[in-house]
Amino acid sequence: MPTSSLVFERCLESFRKTREHRDHGTGTEVTATVKGQGGTLRHERQDYEAAEYEGISDALMSEAIDECRRQEQQQRTMELERAWAAAEDAQRQASDADERAMAAEREQRRAEDEAHRHEQSAAVLQEQLDAARAELAQAELQREDMRAVLVERHPCTAEAWERCGEQALAAKRSGNYSEAHLMYRDACGGGSAEACGNWGVMFEHGLGVMVDLAEARRLYQSGCDAGSTNACVNLGFLHEQGRGGPREPDRAAELYLAACDAGQMRGCGRLGRLVDGGAVGSERYPAAAELLGRACDGDFPRACLWAGLRAVEGRDGERQPGRAARRFARACEHEVPEACVQLGRLHELGDGVPESPSEASRLYREACEAGDPRGCAASERLSRGGEQDLNSEWTARR
Repeated sequence: MPTSSLVFERCLESFRKTREHRDHGTGTEVTATVKGQGGTLRHERQDYEAAEYEGISDALMSEAIDECRRQEQQQRTMELERAWAAAEDAQRQASDADERAMAAEREQRRAEDEAHRHEQSAAVLQEQLDAARAELAQAELQREDMRAVLVERHPCTAEAWERCGEQALAAKRSGNYSEAHLMYRDACGGGSAEACGNWGVMFEHGLGVMVDLAEARRLYQSGCDAGSTNACVNLGFLHEQGRGGPREPDRAAELYLAACDAGQMRGCGRLGRLVDGGAVGSERYPAAAELLGRACDGDFPRACLWAGLRAVEGRDGERQPGRAARRFARACEHEVPEACVQLGRLHELGDGVPESPSEASRLYREACEAGDPRGCAASERLSRGGEQDLNSEWTARR
């Protein structure tokens, strides 16, 4: 865009030109052939413009300058109008931008206010939620307390089947067999494996009912299948003895081995007893000495009696009466009266332990008071100072 001063200069310059030529021309050529003739037609047009300016006199120069200044002023006015329009447009754009910025600021403030309200609402809701959780926790504690009382007083009603079975066991031990049967029925039906096994004991020994070995087997099987190793051992013993069904020592051994592998020492001891007596093939099971020793060191003291008999008789090589005495002592301490008789015999003979008739007499009396008739006979013999063949007594017991 030319500036106003440039317009003035160009205007004056135009008054000083003397001649200007502009030529324009076009041409057309057509070739045509007529039968028997031929030729070419050419048409041309030429335009010519010419402008001539004579030198301007001094008298007209002021008019030329005025005209040029008018054009300059006109150009300046146009430029000012454009600048003003541009300024107004920029101002409108700035105003629009300000309005948009103000609108955005208002929206931001509104969003912040809304967020603040949400935060306040969330805080109120969180307080209400915390209060509800506290109330729920308190109610849960009260419910647990009430359930604990119910389980303690009426475990079968509370469907606490293991505790129900324990209460049934307590009723059985107190002689309340009818109550024990009812609770065992509920606990066993509810899925307590131990309750099924313990209920079977009542049928095996006729506690509150007639002896029913077939029912005992059924209940032992249910308890064993549900995971009670005690029930498995009890079932194995019925198979071993042929009670309530055929005598099946191999089946008994399988049940004992499964219980032993699960950590039931009574299973280890009874399996060791079977292997020791040759009732099952020893090649299929661990050695009798290993099984009996494991059970004795565990929680089956009767296995200590059987392990002691092996040691004193030298079944694992030479006789080991000192080792036998330790096994018998452990069993005697755990109320196995026969072990007290065997330990008393060793003290009477001084076999593997110091000879002590007084200690032997004490052990015999202890066995007698526990209901072992051999202990009573040996105690009476010593009190009379009589002589008897202890070997025959030993052999009879073995």
